[in-house]
Amino acid sequence: MEILKIAAVALTGVILASVMKTVNKEITIYIILATVIILFLSIIDKLWEAFRFLEGIYDNVTYGRSFFPVIIKVLAVAYITDFTAQLCRDSGENAIGSKVELAGKVMIFYLAMPVLSAILELISSLLD
Repeated sequence: MEILKIAAVALTGVILASVMKTVNKEITIYIILATVIILFLSIIDKLWEAFRFLEGIYDNVTYGRSFFPVIIKVLAVAYITDFTAQLCRDSGENAIGSKVELAGKVMIFYLAMPVLSAILELISSLLD
């Protein structure tokens, strides 16, 4: 039933932003920001629960433990990047949103470099 609350908050924010565009366009961005923050805060406990679940998996994994933090960091960068880029686009700043996405892709590649290096070492050791 939480999704109904989230949908209600989102639709209320959209309606308020649409109405305020005709009355006072400057306040629209604040309505959008407030709506996004409320939505984010409403799912933060589920996000922490997911991280605790992943932590439990990490505790039981014996092989590949060094890659697990990389995966978590990549997921965090992907979500933060997407969230920020969408917020920029909602504000009418498409160029900034595109650059945020580019920065996120570069960061994900940077974070994945140790995994790529380990895979190349593994392939090399198999070929020798």
